[in-house]
Amino acid sequence: MDVQRARVLVENGNWHAPFDFGDGLRTQPWHVERRFRRRLGLLQIPRNLSGKTVLDIGAWDGFFSFEFERRGAKRVMAIDTYAWDKGGLECFLFAREHLKSKVEHQRLDVHDLSPRDVGMFDLVFCAGVLYHLRHPLLALEKIRSVAADQLILESHQLIPALHEHVPVIRLFPGDDNAVRGHSPGGFPTKAWVLNAIKAAGFARSEVIYSTNTRWLKKLTALVTNEPQRGRLIVHAFAK
Repeated sequence: MDVQRARVLVENGNWHAPFDFGDGLRTQPWHVERRFRRRLGLLQIPRNLSGKTVLDIGAWDGFFSFEFERRGAKRVMAIDTYAWDKGGLECFLFAREHLKSKVEHQRLDVHDLSPRDVGMFDLVFCAGVLYHLRHPLLALEKIRSVAADQLILESHQLIPALHEHVPVIRLFPGDDNAVRGHSPGGFPTKAWVLNAIKAAGFARSEVIYSTNTRWLKKLTALVTNEPQRGRLIVHAFAK
């Protein structure tokens, strides 16, 4: 490893996840490492992916892509656009080289997914992406078109004081507009996510995790008249 190049990239790169490249080169502090360890547990990704194919949507620096490979997946494809345009691709490629990984990568928007172009995948992983999308229902339909078996979806959810059972979503014009307008993202209610997954063609879904401070957030929303947000993890299945 070129230590000098690694040091410059670790210090100045657009890293999202914790990587330890040795020689004291770590991309994130300890508390981020702890958060990702907890996140891995909450996501309930199958421990053994031997013989499986996996698509990682919004891969950024590839943390989860390389984790799928470590768990035995025979093929992993990482796709991204926004983060890779902001320097994330350089981080991904460096980590891929360091790990001697065979993860495939393609600059591809989720709205443009097609089984003709990328094939079908046993597991589709989509974390931290849905609330960035201008057309989230269309994206879920595109995801369903390449999902042979399972989708693991992690997103922010909208937590209003009342009517949380209504499938609504906050308007989100897209990342470029959001940066200029300081928009907090297109957060959907849990009900919207579950209904949208069904509308996209998945046979069934189950909530794996919903923020554990939900009632506090609902009270805050009631007092401030501003909906809150929290994390949501859903597993959906094609059959």
